[in-house]
This record gives sequence, structure tokens and C-alpha cells, in this order.
Amino acid sequence: MRSEIENVYRVFACYPRPARVEGCQHCVTENDHRDLLGAPLRELDAERLRRFSHKALNTWGDVDDLRHFLPRLLELALRGEGDLHGLFAKLHQAGWTDWPEDERDALRTCLSVWWEDGLAGTERPDAPLDTLAETGDDLAPYLDAWWGRNTPQALWALADLVGQVAHTVPRARDDRVVTWLATTRGWIENAFFEMSEAGQTELAEALSDSRQLLDLVTLDEPVSADSGACPVAPDTPGDADDQAVDPENTGPPGQR
Repeated sequence: MRSEIENVYRVFACYPRPARVEGCQHCVTENDHRDLLGAPLRELDAERLRRFSHKALNTWGDVDDLRHFLPRLLELALRGEGDLHGLFAKLHQAGWTDWPEDERDALRTCLSVWWEDGLAGTERPDAPLDTLAETGDDLAPYLDAWWGRNTPQALWALADLVGQVAHTVPRARDDRVVTWLATTRGWIENAFFEMSEAGQTELAEALSDSRQLLDLVTLDEPVSADSGACPVAPDTPGDADDQAVDPENTGPPGQR
């Protein structure tokens, strides 16, 4: 991630450090100003930036002020030292998808690497798609990169996403995500058997539950003839290889 962050610093270096960041005099104190401007950009820690990151674009600073501090805010947030959800929401509020191409590209490269890293691990993720969706960017490239990955991290994220969407009222669901989920039936089933055989019992059970929930989530989406049955529990008699489903017909729309 270091090279991608360095590129963000380079691209956004055209936004100089402001002499003062204008804000609501009732909301922003002189101590806040001193904290924000009291150290070079790369030396600002999460505590110094905390109030600005929450108040930016509302009661403290404009879009160009945000752009100046953005490289450091992004660096800290991606390291787990800042509010990633909040920062992504600020980017959305700032209309970053309409910014100059080099700025958009630098940010998207960072997001892509962060997303790829998240899919490659072994720990259960913390709603990564929720976090990414805060940016307001097109989710399709990220969903395409996710499809078919059988790392524990990617599968936990998939099971959690199905459960989250299933417990969201239909009118509040993202239709693009629901359509994508409809393509994952075969993937979930095959992953269930693979995780069962690997001794990943908890994950296999989560995938089994999510496969059943998936039919409730995607009632109006096409169902492949190969993906109509839910996977059975790991101790059910029968050969798992005979029950596994070929995901060829249930891949992402672009791969069918």
C-alpha cells in the first residue's frame, strides 16, 4: 500500500497547506486550529486530525482543504488509525468521482489494493463492502474482483453480506448487489463443501445458512438449474463431490 499512498501524496500536493481553515466560530476553537496546523502534513497524527475529519465540509473547511489533508487522512485510516467509514463518506460528500482524472485514479488504486488485501486474509472482515459503498463509487469492479475467491476472508465477507441484505427491508436493498448475489449460488455451494472438507466448520455452517438466505434475497432473480438445492450440513450422508455444483453457469454476468 505504501507506493499507492505515496502517489496520493504526489497527486494532491497541488493543494497547499492553508494559512487557516475557515470554520464555524462556535464549533471550532483556536486549539482546534493549532492542532490541525501545528505540524507538517505527514507528521499529523490521528488525534490532531480527528475533529477536522468529522467536521470537514460541514462546519470546518471546504473541498480544497479536505484535498490537502486527504493523503494523511487516508494513510492513517487505511492503517486502522482513523475512521475509514467516515472518511469514505466525506469523499462521497465532496463529489470525488467528479474530480480530475489523476485524482480519481490515485484514490481508486488505493481502494483497489485495500480491497484486494481484505479478500486475501484469514480473519473475519468487518463489513468491507459497507465501508467501500460509503465512497459512492461504482461497486462493479470490486464485486468482479471478489467473485469466486475461496479465501476464508472472502467467504466470510460473502456470508455476512448475504445475511445483511436478507435482514434489510427490500426497498432499502441495493439492486446491483442483489443482482450480483444471484450469481453466487454455485460459488457458495462449492465453497461450502470445500470448507467442510478443510475442517472449517464454522465457516461452512455460515455458508450453508447464507445459501438458504440467498433464495429469500434473490427471489426475483434468475435461478440456474444447477443451483436450486441448498447445501446440506457437513455430517449429512452422501459424497460431497457428487453434490458440489459447477459454478460455470452462475458466475458474474460478464463471465457467463
